[in-house]
Amino acid sequence: MAKDFYRRLHSYFLDVGKVLRNEADVASIFPNTTDRGMARENIYAKVLRDHLPPMCNVKLGGFVFGLDGAESKQLDVIISNDKSIQFNHLMTEDGGKSFCCIEGCIGVVSVKSTLDKKQLIESLENLASVPDKAPIGTRNLIGREMLHYEDWPYKVIFASDGLKSETLMAHLNKFYVENSEIPMNKRPNIIHVAGSCNIIRVMSNKSILRNGEKLLPGSYHLQTVSPDVFGLGRVIADMQAMAMASNFLAYEYSEVINRLPET
Repeated sequence: MAKDFYRRLHSYFLDVGKVLRNEADVASIFPNTTDRGMARENIYAKVLRDHLPPMCNVKLGGFVFGLDGAESKQLDVIISNDKSIQFNHLMTEDGGKSFCCIEGCIGVVSVKSTLDKKQLIESLENLASVPDKAPIGTRNLIGREMLHYEDWPYKVIFASDGLKSETLMAHLNKFYVENSEIPMNKRPNIIHVAGSCNIIRVMSNKSILRNGEKLLPGSYHLQTVSPDVFGLGRVIADMQAMAMASNFLAYEYSEVINRLPET
């Protein structure tokens, strides 16, 4: 009865998507846009915590830093693995934010209330600021290629509402035509507008749609059927795969401490 299960799982993700949309609507009670934003970030972070494995630490973000001291711009949700050093002292039961080293970072999310052109560009610029990782070198404990390691962390833009999907696609493509120097690994893996669409970056030259259409790696594919089902499902599955693979990397953070000034 596998087909019955997958129908029920489809309905399950539909209901989770309703939670994202409905609770986002409730958040509009706050008159301050900062308060509304924090509420929506908490909602999305909770959905990730409810579905990602325990090896994933999901927290409200601040920024991600590299071993060379480079810092990202504002990132709303950060996901790290359970082997990475944590900086959670400013977090409390009621909220608070954290920051994270890029080494061991699984995912980053930019959360927006309404994804218009301005908010889209801000999100794209924030994701583009994620620092570079150190070369994988000898940290690979299994000696086999880590699939898409150059693309870690997984990069998400989530919005409760937004422009029409075709309009967002046009703004997205125009931005990267005008900013072609931004490398592929610093572009979003998925843009999910609740109840509306997903815009998904193609990762493999073997990517084929269910209708048989072959997709070009690096291009963006617009998906509008059951967007919450497949948007949430893809983010959860892809981050779980990255988290699992990260278990086979040896992370070591003495360089962070060694670079601290003496006074």
